[in-house]
Amino acid sequence: MIKNVLRRLRGTLGNAMVWAGTWFLAAFPLHVLYWVAGIRYDSFWEGALGTMLTYAGGGFLAGGVFSLYLRIVGRKQRLKELRPGRVGLGSAIVVGVIIPGLAWFFGNPQIDLLSGIIISSTIGLFAGGTALAQVKIAQQALKAGDQDLAELEAASEQLLPASD
Repeated sequence: MIKNVLRRLRGTLGNAMVWAGTWFLAAFPLHVLYWVAGIRYDSFWEGALGTMLTYAGGGFLAGGVFSLYLRIVGRKQRLKELRPGRVGLGSAIVVGVIIPGLAWFFGNPQIDLLSGIIISSTIGLFAGGTALAQVKIAQQALKAGDQDLAELEAASEQLLPASD
């Protein structure tokens, strides 16, 4: 039983790290957009790093929430049975509500309604896109692993000729 709990914890942490890295990279174009639109006025590179680290932290939390969401919703389904669009939409809604809700509850309850909607929408779009892509990539990897063993051996012989 403890082995199963540790395996799930490792999976959740690994998923959270993948999301943190993805959001870290995705935050740079968003920062450039903020900079060009005149929303950010600080030093470009310092602001970029701050934005990227902020989104990486949010991605880490969102990845953990996504793991819990997928554990609840996809409990009786195998990976190939998951519908990526539905998982992405559900993740966008769940993460887009929970993460800003936690930030509001523990952080700054004086956030106005418009800012809250913008923050929730941005986080929801990031979460939905990340969840959709993650499920699609995992399903493609699963399909690649379903090839017949003879096909794989024939392909490896073509790539690596037998040495005499």
